[in-house]
Amino acid sequence: MRIRQSMRRTHRRGHADGSNWLSFSDLMSSLLLIFILIMFYIMYQYFDMYEINMAEIARQQYDLDQANADLDEKTAKLSEAESQLLAQQLRLNSAQKELEDAESVLARQQEDLAAAESLLEEKEQQIAAQESELDTLGIQLDKQQATLNAQQTRLNEQQGKLTEQQVKLAQQQATMDTQRQTLNAQQEKLTQQQATMDTQRQTLDEQQEKLAQQQATMDAQRATLTQQQETMDAQQQRLAQQQVTMDAQQMKLDAQQVTLESQRETLEQQQIQIEQLVGLKTRIISSLSDALRAANISAQVDPTNGSIALESDVLFATNKFDLTDRGKAFIDEFLPVYLEVLLSEEYGKYVTEIIIEGHTDTAGDYISNLQLSQRRALAVASYVLADNYRGITSRQKEQLRKLATANGRSWSDPVLDSRGRVNMDASRRVVFKFRMTDEQMIQQLKTILEEE
Repeated sequence: MRIRQSMRRTHRRGHADGSNWLSFSDLMSSLLLIFILIMFYIMYQYFDMYEINMAEIARQQYDLDQANADLDEKTAKLSEAESQLLAQQLRLNSAQKELEDAESVLARQQEDLAAAESLLEEKEQQIAAQESELDTLGIQLDKQQATLNAQQTRLNEQQGKLTEQQVKLAQQQATMDTQRQTLNAQQEKLTQQQATMDTQRQTLDEQQEKLAQQQATMDAQRATLTQQQETMDAQQQRLAQQQVTMDAQQMKLDAQQVTLESQRETLEQQQIQIEQLVGLKTRIISSLSDALRAANISAQVDPTNGSIALESDVLFATNKFDLTDRGKAFIDEFLPVYLEVLLSEEYGKYVTEIIIEGHTDTAGDYISNLQLSQRRALAVASYVLADNYRGITSRQKEQLRKLATANGRSWSDPVLDSRGRVNMDASRRVVFKFRMTDEQMIQQLKTILEEE
């Protein structure tokens, strides 16, 4: 609060002095406000982008969870279908075994038929009388044979493994056709055997039909499982693509986070630099006060603007503008300490002007006091800037010649006491002021803000 009040007083004092240059504190306040707005905008953009990315990640995570749930459900269905397929395979193996057993029975019957045929050859002469009856039975046998051939054809189409046995049976049946006249005695037995074979063939047909149905069911299930597997593969591929996208977004977020951290560190460093730059004049004033105090020089530094007022009574005689010996001695003691601070490596690059101002009291007219004040300021400047002056170093003199100006202010800026009345003794003074490089400081602040 004191600094702000001091800055306001400096601002008012600057207007009262008729100075047109911009107040350094106002400039710093404006730049600091701009910097704060920029920093808030950057933070707003960061949090806005962070919320958008987090929402997108949450949505993609939800899609991934949903896809995983679907995958688990379809995996369960696939396991169940595989179990059913395994059970059907077991049933198919059992039916295959039954079929093999039936084939074994058929083979035995074929052997019996061969034995019967051998007996038929021995009894050919005994059945000659029964040929007419055998013809009748032959007609019936032809019908049965036609039925048997039709059934044999279906059996050949449905069961590939019985092909060899069916061929043998067809050959034996052809032999039976040639020996039809000799089969009178054995016809009844053959008919019974044929009926038994028909029953077995019918059973085999039914089993084969069941096997075909089961095979069709298994094929349909395999097709369904294949389609489900393809769907699962496609979903897995989409999940992999989504995972790649999420990984890329995560990498992008990590990169953005690293960038923001770097920007935050840069802003913190810039803030420190700005704070150091803003407090530069305060540090100069403090350094001047400490240096004068350490040198036991009775001169007060104005805490608001850093000006130092030297009493005219010490430097000049009344109404005179020539430096007294006492005044020269005081300047020889004061000036080296003053320049040691202002022209140091730390502060010298920021000081653009050192002003020597002469002031008078309010007695007399303005013009005469203006001439007196100008001559006194010029007398001090001429003394310290002369070639033969040895109070300061040659480097300090060279720098001071580049920076120094001498002005007379007449009685335009008197010193007032606590009651508001002019203090005549204090108003007669020579003031040393310094002005900082505002343009250079503004450019440095702009460079700091534009950095990175």
